[in-house]
Amino acid sequence: MKMLAIFMVTSFLAIFTTTVVLSQYLANYMTTNMMMRDAVVSMEFLNSIFRVEEEDLRSFTMEPLSGTELADDPETGEFFIHVSRLPDVFRANVYAANGEILWSSDPELIGQTFEDNDELETALRGELHPEIVVVDRGEKDEHVGLPEDAKEFIEFYIPIWDDTAETIIGAVEVYKTPESLLATIHRVVTLAWLGALLSGAVLFAALLSVVYYAARILKRQEQRLIETERLAVVGEMASAVAHGLRNPLAAIRSCAELAADDDIPTETRNTVVEITDQVDRLEAWIRSFLTRTREAPELASDTAHVDMIIQDCIRGFSAQLAKRGIRVEVQQSSGSSVVAAASSEVEQVLNTILSNAIEAMKSGGLLTIRWHSAPGGRIAIEVEDTGPGLSPDQMDQLFVPFQTSKSSGLGVGLALGRRIAERLGGTLDLKNRAESGVAVTLTLPAKA
Repeated sequence: MKMLAIFMVTSFLAIFTTTVVLSQYLANYMTTNMMMRDAVVSMEFLNSIFRVEEEDLRSFTMEPLSGTELADDPETGEFFIHVSRLPDVFRANVYAANGEILWSSDPELIGQTFEDNDELETALRGELHPEIVVVDRGEKDEHVGLPEDAKEFIEFYIPIWDDTAETIIGAVEVYKTPESLLATIHRVVTLAWLGALLSGAVLFAALLSVVYYAARILKRQEQRLIETERLAVVGEMASAVAHGLRNPLAAIRSCAELAADDDIPTETRNTVVEITDQVDRLEAWIRSFLTRTREAPELASDTAHVDMIIQDCIRGFSAQLAKRGIRVEVQQSSGSSVVAAASSEVEQVLNTILSNAIEAMKSGGLLTIRWHSAPGGRIAIEVEDTGPGLSPDQMDQLFVPFQTSKSSGLGVGLALGRRIAERLGGTLDLKNRAESGVAVTLTLPAKA
């Protein structure tokens, strides 16, 4: 969880930072382009007017005319009248190439020169850089005398070329308050920020869902790995125990055979024969178990008949069924009952299921066993009991190794049963019935 928290915080910071940077870049880009379009239109308009009013060229080139005289000269003032009448302009300054203000809508500025005017120097190089200015009184010398209601405006310097359009002879500084343009710019900036933030939120939400999904998968894989390690230990122990049982079983069988050779009552002889049969059965199971531990599942070619295994399992529990007064109902299917698995493995899983069902019905009940074809080329074996069912806590611990609610249980039966089923390409599932009791479903691949 700590790594998940670190990852989420890091992802949030990365997405948030990227969103802010992209939003700022997009807003600046759109704002600059909108202002640049307006500035280019104004520049083309003023330069075309300047070329038409040929007398105005003299105002930038003739030394005798001072700024004040220029304002009153009827022959050279037509250009400045056009400047003053530009839409939304509340101040305009016309600069000579040396930085002197030749004409201004504010007469007090005519003839002045302002030092460190980078924007003017840029315009005199032929560049156009409009910007939105938030008025800060005293920040720039040329902002002196602005109207009190001027809070925000667009400022740009327009280079003026001579009639050959090769030499810059001056510049026009324009202060505009285009309300519609400013409103559009603010709206576009707001939409850009909202769009970017919304995209970032959606991206983070999608990443969050993917990360949580991956975290759940990793958690399940971790639990599965722990179960696998536990079952690996159980498997090693089971192999050792199975190997060690073979000699005692051989001794038991020899003793039973010797007893059968004696002159004993028929009832006793039948019991001895049953002992021999069960020893042979256990020996076969041990031999199959040890073989399976060394053989890859995909290389196995054994088959098992489900109907025969069910009958064998019921016969093995006949004494316990009779003692508890449990009735058994077997519902057979008309389809194939052959599965691609070893009989000993299927029998082991079914014995675990039946043992749990019998233990659940302490005061008798009905044990229902059925098998039928299932989707995906499988055969499903269903076992239902009429016991009390399982609590939610018990359901959560069913397939966890070494977790059991039985005083004498080991907690490995169902866990091993599920692993055997999965190893064979099947499944083992368990759920409470709607009425009462538990329903267990074992699916195994049918033999082709």
